[in-house]
Amino acid sequence: MIKSWKPQELSISYHQFTVFQKDSTPPVMDWTDEAIEKGYAAADGAISFEAQRNTKAFILLRLNSSETVSSYEKKVTVPFHVTENGIHIESIMSKRLSFDLPKGDYQLTCWTVPAEMSDLHADTYIIDAVSV
Repeated sequence: MIKSWKPQELSISYHQFTVFQKDSTPPVMDWTDEAIEKGYAAADGAISFEAQRNTKAFILLRLNSSETVSSYEKKVTVPFHVTENGIHIESIMSKRLSFDLPKGDYQLTCWTVPAEMSDLHADTYIIDAVSV
């Protein structure tokens, strides 16, 4: 299955946003020096990705996409398991975004595309979910 959801706006706070299981509460992440260096923190079925700025940004989720990202500032890839159909993405003081990502195991790659490189003219985080 290949799918791309439309970009959704998210207000980034505390330089992070979290991908977590549908119908759950995101855990509090421990941003150790190692996590900061890697660009993500993980805990209890959730991943928090580092965001470059506290600003409005776009989140674009793609499933098994073959499209490439030609211009980006940072790329982080992590394993992720979706326990039930669906995930949420939110930042600490933002609304919750919902995506119907099917249950399964994935490699999530988060591409950080700054506003000046983005077709959306805002910081954009492209999250590629590849089935494994």
